[in-house]
Amino acid sequence: MKTFPRPLFPRAHGFTMTELMIALTVLGLTMAGVVTFTYQALNTYAYDGGRLLVNHDMRKFTGDMATDAVYSNYFRIYPNFATRSTTVSGVTTDAAVRDGQSGDFLVLAFTDTDVSGQTTVNQLIGYYRDPADPAHPDTSMGPVRRFDVLVSPHVIIGSTSNTGASPPVYTMYDLLDLYVPTSTAHTNPRVIQLAQGLSNGTLFYDFYDRSIMIKGQIQEQGNLVKKAVNTYNFTVSPRG
Repeated sequence: MKTFPRPLFPRAHGFTMTELMIALTVLGLTMAGVVTFTYQALNTYAYDGGRLLVNHDMRKFTGDMATDAVYSNYFRIYPNFATRSTTVSGVTTDAAVRDGQSGDFLVLAFTDTDVSGQTTVNQLIGYYRDPADPAHPDTSMGPVRRFDVLVSPHVIIGSTSNTGASPPVYTMYDLLDLYVPTSTAHTNPRVIQLAQGLSNGTLFYDFYDRSIMIKGQIQEQGNLVKKAVNTYNFTVSPRG
């Protein structure tokens, strides 16, 4: 009988279909776990970054507001940046809110005394929430913006404007329309990315015509799941 020599190396056997399916299933589960872990880690990182930005906003806003308010002489709060005056039966008056009321537009006035002893305004600093920002269509939220303008020549604030007087006399709403017209609403520098007012839906509350209470919720981009938010309460008073 004829015989054949045995091969030096045994013949290799391939994987069976069952073995391939088991290997692919294990690989798929492993990849799914890695992707899930990476997604959660990135979300956590993004949210923590948003929280840091919120805290930074709060510290900076508090510092700026405290400095501006302490050195100002008085304040006025308006319903919003676009509402400076109101007209009833043909009579136009200042639209500033009073004690116990709130608004989204705060104006700090800085005054001086001229040689005749009259009190004149030389600078205006304002903070306002801009809910109509085209980049943020949700009107309940909006960036907080700030302006700082010097008034020259110095003017007297009165109930009616008389620009021919010396020094000139302006109502506050006429002075605001001249130096910070409503057309600048979206162009003034932003100090907070997004804020929501908590004083009857607005940001600034008039406390006994002596202090300003800022009550709001500050928001920054967090992650794909939720925003980074924090509630903000702060009270400042002009020196008078």
